[in-house]
Amino acid sequence: MTQGLFTPAEVSDLIRAGKSLLLAGDAKLLSRLPAGNWIGGSTPFFILYPENRATSYDKIFVSQLPGFVSKTEIMEYDETNIRNIFNDGPQNGFTVLIMPFASPVAVEYATNATDYRNFAAYPVCGWLAGQPLEVIMTEKSYSASGAGTGISSEKAVAMHVSLPESKYAEIHIFNPYKQGKGDSIQFDYSSMTLKDAIINGEKRNFAEYLREIGYNMQMPFVANYSGAMINVVCCGIGESEVQMSAPVFKSVDYRIAMIDEEIVEPSLVSDRIVFSVTCIGNFIQPDICTQYLKKMNGPVVYGEIAYQQVGQTTVYVTVDDTPLNTETI
Repeated sequence: MTQGLFTPAEVSDLIRAGKSLLLAGDAKLLSRLPAGNWIGGSTPFFILYPENRATSYDKIFVSQLPGFVSKTEIMEYDETNIRNIFNDGPQNGFTVLIMPFASPVAVEYATNATDYRNFAAYPVCGWLAGQPLEVIMTEKSYSASGAGTGISSEKAVAMHVSLPESKYAEIHIFNPYKQGKGDSIQFDYSSMTLKDAIINGEKRNFAEYLREIGYNMQMPFVANYSGAMINVVCCGIGESEVQMSAPVFKSVDYRIAMIDEEIVEPSLVSDRIVFSVTCIGNFIQPDICTQYLKKMNGPVVYGEIAYQQVGQTTVYVTVDDTPLNTETI
């Protein structure tokens, strides 16, 4: 499988050759690509093996789907029909979903995906496209599609990928964080815009509390869902409100993260990996990248999708032989 950074001309050749591609790069580059079987999203940041962290405005990251894929279908979604995403996918395979950061469809998905019909019935994975950090909240981010629709700051694009019966796909989340030992933080509402929080049982203005403790925005908030550590990322602290990249949920116990010293680095250099993405929140921490993500290959994004939206993680998809099939990939 072809994977890595390529020039627009090289990517165009792959598209014209009929390859099925997942792409990431500057929106201007994506907008100039020919029609074909590809979807993509805007970002200038990447983690590459063995170089580690990279920034590029003149190349596009390519993840080519393996040749054994039996069928692909590209579809568009907005906030009115994204709830159908778990109904539209293949019986055996996976879906890659790309949404522009802070777009209406991304907000709808982050807030309500767990209530969609057939949620998590089959693998849906992907990412939120972004821009450089200094303009992420002021400039639009873009999804892109080779199915004749070009780039969009409003629509989500998805590639539904069918696999033969001899193969199966699995989503993995690598999270270097766990709940810290600090204050218990809960909310009596679910939202991405936070005003009051319940700190160790006492209601307080959340922005005021974070300023008081000198909160480090590089550390996510972590909820423990029966042993699964799920992060939510803070985007900004205003005078009286805190903006999150994804919603917090009512009555869930959050705590500021700490590094999980017992975490085992994922083995990401493998033909079994179809694609992988990691969060910008990890990219800006060199120690995280060099210690845990040195074998990573993929775009850096502004929210990861592993069924629901997650944050400050690495999400990757593997394809393996079914138990009764011993062929190698």
